[in-house]
Amino acid sequence: MLSTNRKFHFIGELNIKKSKLLKSYVTPKDDEVNWMFINLDNNRYSFVYEIEDPQNAKYNLPFRIKLAFTFYNLIEDKLELDGIYSVLRGEEEIGIIKLIELI
Repeated sequence: MLSTNRKFHFIGELNIKKSKLLKSYVTPKDDEVNWMFINLDNNRYSFVYEIEDPQNAKYNLPFRIKLAFTFYNLIEDKLELDGIYSVLRGEEEIGIIKLIELI
């Protein structure tokens, strides 16, 4: 798990399915990986996230997160509020994220 002791850039809504790499009992709050990638202009950019309400986060249902992009300065002018982007866990596409609010 990467440190969430950082400046978050957005509030977002993450809607992901369970990765085929995870055991059946794992929920979003139990996942030890708290970083993923978005696909933007056919490039992948990593972000770290923190679930706002971990007890109620479920796969295949949107849940709110705070997110910080690793190389924010490279993409800040390309990201759009209410923009929807595909999310990858490594090579596996697992869902989407919607950027709701700039922090």
